[in-house]
Amino acid sequence: MDQLYKNKLDWGVQVARGNILNATVTHLFGLANVGTSFVPIADALAYRTPQAGSATALRIAAGGNAADTAAGAGARSVRLTGLNASGDVVSETLATAGASASAATTATFIRLFHAEVMTSGTYGTQSAGSHVGNINIENAAGGTTWATIPVNGFPTSNTSIGSYTIPRSYTGFVEGISIAVEGAKLVDVLMLSRSSVLETAAPYKPVKRVAEWIGIANTLVDTFTMPLAFEELTDVGLLGKVSNGTGNITIQMDILLLKNE
Repeated sequence: MDQLYKNKLDWGVQVARGNILNATVTHLFGLANVGTSFVPIADALAYRTPQAGSATALRIAAGGNAADTAAGAGARSVRLTGLNASGDVVSETLATAGASASAATTATFIRLFHAEVMTSGTYGTQSAGSHVGNINIENAAGGTTWATIPVNGFPTSNTSIGSYTIPRSYTGFVEGISIAVEGAKLVDVLMLSRSSVLETAAPYKPVKRVAEWIGIANTLVDTFTMPLAFEELTDVGLLGKVSNGTGNITIQMDILLLKNE
């Protein structure tokens, strides 16, 4: 094995195991069934980005499956992870409530980049998933979907959101991206960023294009010779569209987070 590659592999393993001081990695995975206009590559086709003054509690929306309840056969609890109004990572676990809305979180959020089933009434197998219906996450007042844990052929138990926001006091680094496309579709993908997400008054930092991939067919793996660097409190989002009709896009990338001095 090439020594340079081996050293890089060893570094990655140690970061993933939490053995490197002030370093962590976030694996970003996004899946979306998109049309011919650019939308976020995420189950819910959205990545909510309210300003800090509009931070909101979140809840599991009404309309889910009756089995996904705190003592049921499906999902019994769901953990939400995102950023609070200070730009720090916040996480909270909610008990499910079947077809009813859950209680709201105590924490308030300006970003939600992951939700996952934490406990289930079923011992999961390849034929029995850990939740029964789609689990939608919304604002506590209701009416705005923030994320979806879908049943998409098989219950996934977590969201797939192809966007992320670098937490306060960290810098994020992206070394590459992989993109996969359904069938014979041609896909365009944009990587966008917006810094200073806690700004409260104009003039605001702009949303800008970081990278663009046009006319992708099948799969693409793009490795950056020099990693893309994103400063603290920067949104990083992947948007996609297909050439005609609708089609599925998946993206994957790892974001290395290094704590600032």
